[in-house]
Amino acid sequence: MGKLAGKVAIITGAGGGLGKHIAVRFAEEGALLSLCDINTERLKETTELCKSKGASVFANAFDASDLDQSNEFVSATVEHYQTVDILVNLAIAIKTPHSFLDHTRETLDISYQTGLVSTWNFMKLCYPYLKEKGGKVINFGSGSGDQGQEGYAAYAAIKEAIRGLSRVAAREWGPDNINVNVINPGAITDGIQAYLDLLPEEERDPTKLGFEQTSLRRFGAPYEDIAPVALFLASEDSRHITGQTLNVDGGVNIHA
Repeated sequence: MGKLAGKVAIITGAGGGLGKHIAVRFAEEGALLSLCDINTERLKETTELCKSKGASVFANAFDASDLDQSNEFVSATVEHYQTVDILVNLAIAIKTPHSFLDHTRETLDISYQTGLVSTWNFMKLCYPYLKEKGGKVINFGSGSGDQGQEGYAAYAAIKEAIRGLSRVAAREWGPDNINVNVINPGAITDGIQAYLDLLPEEERDPTKLGFEQTSLRRFGAPYEDIAPVALFLASEDSRHITGQTLNVDGGVNIHA
């Protein structure tokens, strides 16, 4: 306990899914949290969960792809906490899966603006504070891009772009003692589980939603399997790791 004591962590997309569970895990480890999400009600729920763990929480609901609002949020975070030590970029929106030929420019723009642009903006906005004492940036890729999952052309393209950006930033920001890494997660989020629970029992197989069978023969859980890896990358335990993608997927993506 206390691996992030006194560290200021901004988490985008904190209202649900992995963002919520990572926020709670960070709260348990003493982080001072600054949370944002476009969904007011979901963000409020995450905020209350983190406060119940004894964490200090600054939160604001807005579209993370909006540069002006993002700038105001980072400035307000620094005014509230004096600095930023950790940045976790989770914000992204996607359309229902469909074939590449059926993708429209609108489909691409949704993931581009909410995923790549928001990540790009927040990294730039937080950099002056991250370099003060050395900081951590944790971005998120996806097996959709790394493995070429059918139906997710726009999402996959944006997630691979985020990985490329992360590798460049890791090299450029290394002299500033800023670690930049990527997690490729594989987990059944609360929303996916709620959807599966509505289906007849014989149809609740996650592989029917595009999840590949894992080498461990189980599907990941956000709090138990993904959040601890985010904690590792946010803590000093990972001080000598940068520019890497950690595949936290139960062994779907095993490379030689």
